Amino acid sequence: MRRIVGVVIVWPALACVAYGEPLPADQVPATVREAFRSKFPAVSGVEWKLKEDKNYEAEFKLKDVEVAAKFNDKGKWLETETAIEQSALPKKVRATISKNYKAYKIIETQKVEFASNKPILFEVHLENAEEILKVQLQGSGAIESKSSKRKKDP
Repeated sequence: MRRIVGVVIVWPALACVAYGEPLPADQVPATVREAFRSKFPAVSGVEWKLKEDKNYEAEFKLKDVEVAAKFNDKGKWLETETAIEQSALPKKVRATISKNYKAYKIIETQKVEFASNKPILFEVHLENAEEILKVQLQGSGAIESKSSKRKKDP
């Protein structure tokens, strides 16, 4: 019985961290916070999350645009996702989405910049009645990666 109670208490806490629930700034390593301030000096109102991959994500608005910047635990900047309008997607990206995902509705579009020399990707979140897809595409329209998760029953 004790084991069951322990699991019931611990599991939600672990699930929150795994899926990137908000994290108080004082629980974010100082090196990560300093790296963030160096890269985005004029930003305030940051919400921190510890992601499943153990990297830290800062979510904030920059000139009224939603942005998420990811850093490793040493403070190295890894990537930045910036919300963009669907119309800002390259024509070839829009064509790939139209052709391959006709049964889906676009719910979010982002531009993803990386610390490495990797080219910018465009991330499109789509949904239908059963699932939510995350598709990353090159500017040429080629699909770089795709993941999906089932929608929860109401």
